[in-house]
Amino acid sequence: MQLALMHKENDLQVTESPSSKILIEDFELDAVIFSKIADAVPDMIYVTDVQQMRKIYTNAAIHNLFGLNQQQIEELGLRFFERTIHPADQEMYFKSLDRLKYLNDNDLDELTYRVIDLHGKTHWIATRRKLLKRDVFGLPLQIIGISQNITPQVELEQDKQRLIDEKAKAELVQQQLIFKAIIDAQEEERRNIAENLHNEIGQLLFAAQLKLGNEDTESRALLQKAIKKVREVSFELTPVLLSDMGLEEALKDLLERKLDPQHISFNLSFTISEFRLNRNLEVIVYRIIQELLNNTVKHAKATHVNVLIMQKDDQLYVSKTDNGLGMDKNILSDTKKGFGLKSIVNRIRILNGVFEIFSTPNKGTKVLMNIPLNGAE
Repeated sequence: MQLALMHKENDLQVTESPSSKILIEDFELDAVIFSKIADAVPDMIYVTDVQQMRKIYTNAAIHNLFGLNQQQIEELGLRFFERTIHPADQEMYFKSLDRLKYLNDNDLDELTYRVIDLHGKTHWIATRRKLLKRDVFGLPLQIIGISQNITPQVELEQDKQRLIDEKAKAELVQQQLIFKAIIDAQEEERRNIAENLHNEIGQLLFAAQLKLGNEDTESRALLQKAIKKVREVSFELTPVLLSDMGLEEALKDLLERKLDPQHISFNLSFTISEFRLNRNLEVIVYRIIQELLNNTVKHAKATHVNVLIMQKDDQLYVSKTDNGLGMDKNILSDTKKGFGLKSIVNRIRILNGVFEIFSTPNKGTKVLMNIPLNGAE
């Protein structure tokens, strides 16, 4: 018993020995030094209790950013996170804490999010954190981390991206202006050719027909056929219905003239909220459908065609479907074929639209296009 008491007394003496006091003083000194260093660096250093959701240590950089001292931040607990993390990023932030359950002690977790300072200004924060302590069940209890304010870098990147976007927009506008000029020039040239065909070639053929005698029926028939063809070509070049009646009536007429003689049935679905589309857009859509129908008549051997024109919000959806032989989609990459289709694709791209082809051998072809309504303005 006495021996046991002596051992206990010795233990007590060791606990109170000068060397142990030095250890405690060294520890306290290390804590002070760490705190001084942490307050001197520009980065934000913190320790968070992730189970109680409260900051148990924060350095001066955090205090200065949010206008709160260590005690105030600790007392706020969860409310500190709700008050300072940007509302749009809070869900992401709290979900990111779940990842900590699966971290090893030496793993580093990184996160970028936004906070709001005491003046209401938004800052971008990049944080790196590690597990500091686990509870008795092995679950994360405390994390230690360091955060950097990367707002200047983000704003610089945003400014850079804005300049890139503005340049791309200016280039697109320039392309659209050039494209509009090309379309106008093409349509004007078509009008001139159509007028010449009708007024000169057509009149000459008609005069030649009058010169023939009644007995020369074969020649008269050929001339009559030529006159009819001139009128058809003239109408193809300048569809009067498009300018006078609009896209819907012009497409109905186009489908009838192209497909009825070939005994190909068709269906036209036309749904737009505007009374008339932009003139340039009407011309573009008409020419696209005209080219697609030409391909169908020449190559597809189809018996039915569907054409859909539909407006939804600020987009125009255009589709043309047939039940023909199908199309080789590689034709778009063939430098010697598919000039008509390539022209369509280029027009759609300049208008900032989308062009897609879906085709199966012997099961037909579907062409889908999505065109912004302001693309041709």
